[in-house]
Amino acid sequence: MTIRFSCTACGRCCHGLRLLLSAEEARVWALRGGLVQILVHAAPAVNDDDEVARYKRERRFIARSGELAIRVQVMLVARFEGACPNLLPDMRCGIYNERPTVCRIYPAEIIPGMALNVGNRLCPPEAWSNSQPPFLLEDGYVTDDVTRGAITKSRATALTDVPTLQLLVQSLGIDVVALENEGFAVWTIASDRLIEALDAASSHTTGSLEETSPYTWRFLSLRPDTATLISSVGADVIGASPHEDLTYIPLY
Repeated sequence: MTIRFSCTACGRCCHGLRLLLSAEEARVWALRGGLVQILVHAAPAVNDDDEVARYKRERRFIARSGELAIRVQVMLVARFEGACPNLLPDMRCGIYNERPTVCRIYPAEIIPGMALNVGNRLCPPEAWSNSQPPFLLEDGYVTDDVTRGAITKSRATALTDVPTLQLLVQSLGIDVVALENEGFAVWTIASDRLIEALDAASSHTTGSLEETSPYTWRFLSLRPDTATLISSVGADVIGASPHEDLTYIPLY
């Protein structure tokens, strides 16, 4: 299958986002005055072995919630309403040469083994016109060298960032997580405090942490049936946010 794509500079992918960042990109974004949030979700530690599951598992760390072993994923995102603060009036990127890796990849798919769903992308129909040259996929292969290189970089950085992100949330006292596929626990930390914590976490990362952290997490769920279910397998569950820095985003 060939997916043809050419950017129309519509700017849709530069508005109203939570833009996934690496640890270093988050530091730079915050230093420029942008808002960075910390999104956290987790699931019971199981060993599904398909390609997508392995990819996700490698980007999480083992922890506990009560008696339940869980895998936690921490994501740093640039948050903005309306236009990206770096978007120029003519829809060009004001930091194009320093833009985040995820911007270099879009609208391609980062996760290996996951098919690109054109319907889930913000690009207008004309961007996918058959009259456009093959750009994204040809027989499942990313044909563009720049996009392919950005995907490789993103996958590698997501792995090396895991110990840094684990140290980051622990140093900030972040201990509430949402259940994966139900929602996200969203932590909004003051920029100066976040930058300081990121610097400290990065400088103290000397390799992977111990497989099981003594740090204990609590699940935040607004659904009574979910709370009952995960409590029944030994997890600690709360039904409301205990911190002013924490909000909850349900997925449905």
